[in-house]
Amino acid sequence: MIESEIYSVVLFRDASVSAISKLSVAIATTLLSTVVTATQAYAVPVTYDFTITVTKGGLAGNSFNGSFSYDDAKLKGKGVEELGIDEGLTTCLNYLGRTYRETDDTSYPTFPKLRFEDGKIAQLNFWIQPNQRVNWWNLPGWEVKLSGPLKGDSTVPNCQKR
Repeated sequence: MIESEIYSVVLFRDASVSAISKLSVAIATTLLSTVVTATQAYAVPVTYDFTITVTKGGLAGNSFNGSFSYDDAKLKGKGVEELGIDEGLTTCLNYLGRTYRETDDTSYPTFPKLRFEDGKIAQLNFWIQPNQRVNWWNLPGWEVKLSGPLKGDSTVPNCQKR
């Protein structure tokens, strides 16, 4: 018996509660525990590939690609939400011939962060340069295109060795 089942059985030891009510509560508790456990055990990572095309500045004409993965069970889908390393975010970026991972972020482990607005991806804040952090995701001249979501694999396929 799991802890919640034991608690339910002990809770209704009072003789005034019929045996059918006790059984109903025990069954309901077992079903609820099973649903919660199954939901937690089968959370599936969501992976997006992205491509950045630079249209202005010193890197104009270059394209870079990357991926990020996260557990969508961590989101409520309302308002502004952020997922980071502590919530299982993984990232990678192929930039100027090298692959960078979340541990390469200049502010790791505080960053990178993936920001959502009402359940939709708004920005990936991932910075690998030694200079001041820049929000390149929404920067004019940096076009970001997402492909995905891909479910069922926590790897980052767009960042395999090339």
